[in-house]
Amino acid sequence: MDLNKIPELINKITEENYSMADKELFNTVLRNYKSINAIQGDIIECGVWRGGFSVFLSHLFVDRKIWVCDSFGGFQSFGDADYKKLTYFDEETEQLTERFQKENDLVMNIPLRYVKGVFKYFGLVENERINFVKGFVNKTLPNIKIDKIALLRVDVDGYSPTREVLDNLYHKVEKGGMVIFDDLCLVESAEGVKDWMIEKNLPLEVHNPYDDTIYSLKDKIADSETGYHTGSYIIKK
Repeated sequence: MDLNKIPELINKITEENYSMADKELFNTVLRNYKSINAIQGDIIECGVWRGGFSVFLSHLFVDRKIWVCDSFGGFQSFGDADYKKLTYFDEETEQLTERFQKENDLVMNIPLRYVKGVFKYFGLVENERINFVKGFVNKTLPNIKIDKIALLRVDVDGYSPTREVLDNLYHKVEKGGMVIFDDLCLVESAEGVKDWMIEKNLPLEVHNPYDDTIYSLKDKIADSETGYHTGSYIIKK
């Protein structure tokens, strides 16, 4: 697709509710397009909802293999043993988490056939370039056939799933590659990212998706559950 037509595509995806990301989060990738496109590797999104962001990535990176990964059947388990190790986890939190899952599965349980239909609606079909991967990330990612990654978007709404994505894929991200954390506004996801970064001796710093400035995960800077911006990202060094 002509780059000049990408803003029109973003408008259509967001206005017709095929993605929960706002336009600025799409524009974050668009601003970094040249640097991402200059390195080798596939494009992969883990957790795609209705598929709108993956559609955008497919049209933007036309010469790259695209991986669209999701359970296509609701969330991976909430309230698991890993969550209970976290200091914020208590009986009240567990009850809230369980209710969140029950209420949102109806909204989040988007079947694969629907997402493929969204791709078709935007002029895309499954082929050797566009790959749909169905299943929970702890089962699918260990077997995924990817050697190098240029862009990884993590949107799996949970502590363990977030860590599983990073454990299986981060080492495949090329130097200069982009890793987007969609769920840093959620406690479980933010703690997953922070714990993983600490274990890997990575600096607790991410880019603000709205102006590309760097901020520390030791500080609270946004009006959200965690104080962090959804869609914050890092550039692998």
